Amino acid sequence: MLNKQWKLNDYLTYILLTLIFLSAWTDINGIFTELPQIILTQPEGWRLGSHLGFVASLSNIAPLALVFCKCVCRNRPLNIIPINYIVIFIGMISCLLLVFLWSNTTYLFHQKRSVALLILTFFLALLDCTSMVSFSHYMTRFPAEFTSALFLGESLTMIIPSLLAILQGNGRLTCVSSTNFNTISNASTVAIYETARFSVSVYFFCIFLLLCVSCTAFVLLQCTNVTKNVGNQDATVEPMMTEVHPIPEPPLRKLSPKFYILLLIGALYTSSILYGIVFSISAYVLMPYGHRIFYLGTILSPWMFALVWFLGTIKPLIAKRYLLILIIVGSIIFSFDLIIAVKSPCVPLMNTSVGSVLVLVIWLSPYIFLGYPRLVIANYVRTHSPNGMFWFGAQVQLGALIGSVLSYLAVETFSLFKEQIPCQRVQC
Repeated sequence: MLNKQWKLNDYLTYILLTLIFLSAWTDINGIFTELPQIILTQPEGWRLGSHLGFVASLSNIAPLALVFCKCVCRNRPLNIIPINYIVIFIGMISCLLLVFLWSNTTYLFHQKRSVALLILTFFLALLDCTSMVSFSHYMTRFPAEFTSALFLGESLTMIIPSLLAILQGNGRLTCVSSTNFNTISNASTVAIYETARFSVSVYFFCIFLLLCVSCTAFVLLQCTNVTKNVGNQDATVEPMMTEVHPIPEPPLRKLSPKFYILLLIGALYTSSILYGIVFSISAYVLMPYGHRIFYLGTILSPWMFALVWFLGTIKPLIAKRYLLILIIVGSIIFSFDLIIAVKSPCVPLMNTSVGSVLVLVIWLSPYIFLGYPRLVIANYVRTHSPNGMFWFGAQVQLGALIGSVLSYLAVETFSLFKEQIPCQRVQC
């Protein structure tokens, strides 16, 4: 929770930490947000989304290697600073190359493929997957009330790309008749996407600038006196020392091993849904209710993470039973999303105002009911041990990997979902 007795250095440190976390997922979220513009010129079409998701999941080898090093060198502290520098620089270089190479295609296996885009996406995802673990561990250098900066930065990695897409005019389309002077029974409509206000290259350059801002924030935290006396302490001391708060508080009880493991499983479970499954089924849940609902759902969903951050600043910890209740409620609501996705494109209450409102509520609610418990879990585990945030980040990334693989199998291998083509009428 934000402390009322913070000084200027505390607020500056909080802002810089938030800016650092911009480099965690801004680039990959930016690619998927820009997908409606990218597919207009790439040979894979909408199949490119699943290919990008699969390539991004492969980059989880980096955090797995980090976890392996942590287990092997258990008696030696992990120096996270050079790792953070490396992953940020890799992300910056990859994003800059994306500005010039995103549209390049290569003739491979008897057809044109977006090889350059897929390779650069892999390296960007390498940054994001690793930074989720390394940045979470980096948080242990600061007092506990700074933990929420991780989730504010996380929400901005989705909000900023969506705002850029709105400014660009991404996803705007018009339904026009594909035949002239034809009978109504034979007439059909097709989706014509409107010209964007600026190009995909300009969009990716804006994402690159955000990564530069993130890198600058990290350099300022490491090389200046901004963090001096943060929380009335030196921010460079050992993580165990940074758990002391400037205001006397009752000591937090150490978690039992069983509850600690259950919390990490909860982080894995909620992350598998929020970062692995939800993004993959968005078109199947929202598009049957119309392109406008799809647009609203994808634009509003990032703001739910900002709402979760706000709730976390007001109530960073809740009782265990309420934590369980929220996860159960979020899971039940999410099950309705899965049911709608399976029934797509012939969904319940389609072409009705009630159905449109209900699907938006059902779509947005899991972000809150599962996102807020995930934030509370982070606050719990960092009080358990100095390595709590490291393992929290590892579980988040493992959950995202599991969810992505399950989604890829459901969409590409088993074809469980059928997509509603924009402007196409469906006979149910």
